[in-house]
Amino acid sequence: MSRSLRRGAVAAVIIATAPVLAACSAGDGAATLQVKPDSAATSIGSSLKLNGITVITATNGSNEANVVVSIANQTTTAETLTGVSVSGTPATLSGPAVIPPLGSLLVSGPGQVSATVADLTQTAGQNVPVTFTFSTNGSVSTQALVNAGTGDYAAYAPSTPSASPTPSTPVKTTGKATGKPSDKVTGKTTGKTSPNPSSTAH
Repeated sequence: MSRSLRRGAVAAVIIATAPVLAACSAGDGAATLQVKPDSAATSIGSSLKLNGITVITATNGSNEANVVVSIANQTTTAETLTGVSVSGTPATLSGPAVIPPLGSLLVSGPGQVSATVADLTQTAGQNVPVTFTFSTNGSVSTQALVNAGTGDYAAYAPSTPSASPTPSTPVKTTGKATGKPSDKVTGKTTGKTSPNPSSTAH
């Protein structure tokens, strides 16, 4: 085999194996293994890891939206999420958002503390800036995708309050008859007996 043919064969082998070698060198931390559609991720140093960040809109016609995030506390000290904002608008936390030491918290998960924005101007498919503030570790911001609260996201959407029954108008009792005159009994008993004309003696 000529020298030029050998060079061509070697080049072909290198090109064919390059993707495989690149994938192997990436290891478990390869970016393709960490891609999670429709969610963002960020961190604060090695203390807090924030994953699955997304904003879920309500389905009841309102502009409410929940900020969903899974926060992992990698320290031995409890941390507290004190604030969440979307496009600069503060969200309302439904209760204490404490991340236990070496534990995690799923904000706006079923049965968990929620972070609700009252008036989201963006719609599903758009990205919004979200900022998380903690009592000890400061703040961190990222871009998150807005998703409609349907399908897989239905459990994370703002809950629709159940309709309260309309109170009935109370009926007042005055102690007086309120029926129409035609419904009243107007006859009286006088104790006297009227003579029967047919039985009167002549």
